[in-house]
Amino acid sequence: MGVRSRPATRDGVQASLLLLPCMRKRLRKKKRIGEFKELCFELHADLRDGIANAELSAFVDRLIDAVEARQLAFAGGAGRDHKLNGVITREGRGSTTEDDRAALAAFLASDTTVVQHEVGDLQDAWHG
Repeated sequence: MGVRSRPATRDGVQASLLLLPCMRKRLRKKKRIGEFKELCFELHADLRDGIANAELSAFVDRLIDAVEARQLAFAGGAGRDHKLNGVITREGRGSTTEDDRAALAAFLASDTTVVQHEVGDLQDAWHG
C-alpha cells in the first residue's frame, strides 16, 4: 500500500479549488461549486419542559410560517425530547443569507416555547 498524501496546495488553497476556472460553467453549476455554491445553516433549540403536543404542534407551525415567509426550507424536527434540530436552506436553488440567520434567531428568541437556541454559521450546503 502506498502512503496517502494530502492534496497539493498553493498558499493554503487545495489544488481542486485552483482548478475551478478550468472547469466548465455547466459542470460547476451541476456540482454546486464556485459561483454556484449554496449556503445553509443549522438551528438547535431547547424547548420548555412539559410542553403539550398541541403547543408543540403550534410552535412547529409558527416556525414553518417564519421559514416559508423568507422562501426558505426546513429539514429537521422537534420532538418529545424537548429539542428542535434542523437545517435551513433556500427553497429551490440559492443560498441563505446573514439576514435569514438573524430573522430566525429573532423568531426563536421571541417565542415563549424556546428556552435557549443556537443558530449555526453559514456553511456549504452540499460539500460541508
